[in-house]
Amino acid sequence: MSSSPFDLQGARILIVDDVPANLDVLCQALETAGYQVQVAPSGELALKVARRSAPELILLDVMMPGLDGYAVCRRLKEGEATREIPVVFLTGRDETEGVVEGFRAGGVDYIVKPFQTEEVLVRVENHLARA
Repeated sequence: MSSSPFDLQGARILIVDDVPANLDVLCQALETAGYQVQVAPSGELALKVARRSAPELILLDVMMPGLDGYAVCRRLKEGEATREIPVVFLTGRDETEGVVEGFRAGGVDYIVKPFQTEEVLVRVENHLARA
């Protein structure tokens, strides 16, 4: 992260995914890069964590049981305390319809699974620098 002109060390990132292996890979990469990471294995828990801890960025899986990522994003954007948090979707869906739905729900970006760690880190850095 030393190539960034911004001090992003310690930025709080919430990762929301129902697949433990995805959480593990993302946590490892982001913590190694100096970020403070929180995880939520469901959309319902993600809403609670986001309201309580006000992360600076959310990486949000689209396909989850219960509340899917689109519904979670819409609820985040309705809340006064969470509406300004950038949401980056993580998904295996890369067809235009899904991407458009994510942007309409309030997402700022899309990362397609399987993801490359370096790409995730660069996108996270870029969105945090804009916030």
